[in-house]
Amino acid sequence: METFSNIASNARVWVYGSNRKFTPSESMTIQDKLDNFTASWSSHDMPMKAEGAILFNQLIIIALDERVNSISGCGIDKSVQLMKDLGAMYQINFFDRLLIFTNMGLDLKAFDKKSLQAAIDAGEVSEDTLVLNPILKDLGDFNQNGFVPLSTFWMAPQLNFLVQP
Repeated sequence: METFSNIASNARVWVYGSNRKFTPSESMTIQDKLDNFTASWSSHDMPMKAEGAILFNQLIIIALDERVNSISGCGIDKSVQLMKDLGAMYQINFFDRLLIFTNMGLDLKAFDKKSLQAAIDAGEVSEDTLVLNPILKDLGDFNQNGFVPLSTFWMAPQLNFLVQP
């Protein structure tokens, strides 16, 4: 999965998953807000080289090329505030770290652990289903390993992959 053609592969990356899909109108407005934010993002008054993107109408990815200027805690706080503001504006939770996002072809589906196990039991999800990998070191890692088989996901040992008859 290739994203951000104008940002180096070793750029820092933040991935925010939404508890629901964005409407087409929301996606357009959110993308505009991401574009405006990344175009003016600064840290200690130093401009940042960054881009934001929406994937599957449910994920927001922000990539920051620190070769231009490195980010500080204040700069990171600005991006977190953006996500909080977007969440409040659209009644979306971007900070539920217990959601598991499965890639179902051209669609993304969010599960909590209980509903994921129910989908496994029903045969809707298997150990080969791709899930969003929340442990990413940079944009290149996201492009290569942004989605991994459920069998290699950190939660896999807690799941029962035997489909019930």
